[in-house]
Amino acid sequence: MKISYNWLKEFVDIPEAPKELGGRFTGIGLAVDALEAANGDSVFELDVATNRPDCLSHFGVAREVAVVYDARLKPPDFDLHEGETKASDVFSISIADPDLCARYCGRYIAGVKIGPSPEWLKNRLESIGVRSINNVADVTNYVMFELGQPLHAFDADRIGGQQIIVRRAGFDEKITTLDGVERPLNPSMLVIADVSNAVAVAGVMGGADSEISSATSNVLLESANFDPLSIRKTSRGLGLLSEASYRFERGADPEMARYACDRAAALIQALAGGTICRDVIDVYPRKWQPATAKLRAKRIEGFLGVPVEHAIVDRIFEKLGFKVDHTADGWSVQAPSYRPDITREEDLLEEIARHHGFDKFPARLPKWAGYGSGLPEESKERVLRNVLASSGYSETIPMAFSDEPAERRFRPDTKPVVLMNPMSEEEAILRTSLVPSMLRTIQWNANRGIRDLQLYEIGKSYSAEGESRSLILAATGALRTKSVHEAEREFDFYDLKGDVEDLLETFNVRFAPNGERLPAYYHPGRAARIGDVTVFGELHPDYAGEYKFRHHVYLAEFSVDLLLESGTQHAIRSVAKFPSIRRDFSLLLDRNRIYSDVEHAVRAVNIPELVKVEPFDKLDAGPFPLSKYALAISLLYQSPERTLTDEEVEGFDRQILDSLKQRLGAELRQ
Repeated sequence: MKISYNWLKEFVDIPEAPKELGGRFTGIGLAVDALEAANGDSVFELDVATNRPDCLSHFGVAREVAVVYDARLKPPDFDLHEGETKASDVFSISIADPDLCARYCGRYIAGVKIGPSPEWLKNRLESIGVRSINNVADVTNYVMFELGQPLHAFDADRIGGQQIIVRRAGFDEKITTLDGVERPLNPSMLVIADVSNAVAVAGVMGGADSEISSATSNVLLESANFDPLSIRKTSRGLGLLSEASYRFERGADPEMARYACDRAAALIQALAGGTICRDVIDVYPRKWQPATAKLRAKRIEGFLGVPVEHAIVDRIFEKLGFKVDHTADGWSVQAPSYRPDITREEDLLEEIARHHGFDKFPARLPKWAGYGSGLPEESKERVLRNVLASSGYSETIPMAFSDEPAERRFRPDTKPVVLMNPMSEEEAILRTSLVPSMLRTIQWNANRGIRDLQLYEIGKSYSAEGESRSLILAATGALRTKSVHEAEREFDFYDLKGDVEDLLETFNVRFAPNGERLPAYYHPGRAARIGDVTVFGELHPDYAGEYKFRHHVYLAEFSVDLLLESGTQHAIRSVAKFPSIRRDFSLLLDRNRIYSDVEHAVRAVNIPELVKVEPFDKLDAGPFPLSKYALAISLLYQSPERTLTDEEVEGFDRQILDSLKQRLGAELRQ
């Protein structure tokens, strides 16, 4: 927000130079991004917080300056000369959707002469970076930057039926805006219409058909108050940002609409001539209701650290325009219409702190009688992060916002949590899964030439039923890059499987894949599920194609709660004193048999001395029937009490081979 120093001085006497005033701005929470000299003036670039729409004008900033210097605030001085004809006899205004338009004021000015603006007006607008258009359009811009109220001027002769109707847009309705672009509308958008067509996108931009031109002689001046969320959605939906939408979506002052309309009409009359029809047409279906906040005197010292004299508090509230009543324990404060951010006691304390001076409060932490402690699962989460870091994964912390179409691709049956005031249409809901944000992170890196990635995130996903914590691993590209010692090797499914096994082993969760249905976004045959604890595998090529991934992408999703809440405790065993014996077997199995069937048949014999069984080779073709394949397994026997004899081990082997033959029809390959 650009603020002219000379313009400010029209509303308040400033005893200090621009540089010193900039320091004052910083002290009251208006950060100064820049201060530039321009044609005998100084222009501040202020960073105004989104909850302070009152500071998006010179008069609003002057109100803050008046408190700083304890000076008198001087509103704009103007004379309004009305004609005999009543505006309501010439024009009519109606609001069909009052939920999106709280107030609409209109003034009719007949017989204006459109021409260039005077030099003082051009210079003032150009000093804050606004291009001069003509005397009427410049007045609407001038008053907006002066008072913070967006206005719009229509060529009244191009308004069909001499009627203004504030309504939702129709299906397939279109409008060509002032920038010459035809834009499609929909019923979620509010428009200003005449009897047949939309003539402006409410609060965003006017239409080209009713634009003020050199042929305009009659002007209809609009000064309205629109719903902030509606303006924000419309502006984002059309990809059309304007100074008006910037102010409306932060909350314009509803009580300023009529005053600004009168101010602009008087200025137009002064610069372009014409006759202002008598009385403003003011349609006000949803009147502003003041909010009241109470402040307890004892809370000043308790919250700010030191007491503040009541006279100082009274002065600050009075200068800010607050309506104050003293109560038995403090103040009851009614905030003015231009301060929608004042709703509770802490807001009033902030105002005292800003204008009394942050440097008057001690820079010490309040006393604390308690003690700190970690969350119940904090130590386990640290172990989890250490394991992931040692496996080569880097943590990402994305935003929890997402768009519904992307989330529906991965969680089609989950009802999302919809945000009431989203930052953009692409961030309108809370994410229902960690997968889309992780894929966007990979895509972002890939688009910048970073293709070898191992990432993880521990975060929350949300649904209408609640929220849950999840862990996601993602890997793509090369596991090892090429060097003089070894060739490059791509990350593959078995690397991911090994990482998953390490995590499960760390938290004593048994690795036991089952045949439960896998999510559709995993590659069939290259994915596995272990109950509700984890599902992992390769991203389906169809989904990978949507993100234009050139490499395979591997994902593993965990339920953090189930992973960390394993009740199994670590057990310490002594190192075996007696030697182990290993036996290898090459089995012929039917092709429909998988390794888990084999291990199950081996374990079913229940031999205490069998400490390990694992596969180490597989042969799909060879001197055996095509319906068979060969699988080599190793068995490791060991007793903690004695050295096993050959006779005992051979007995174990026979029992296991018999179990394999009976359960699976397995044959020992000769």
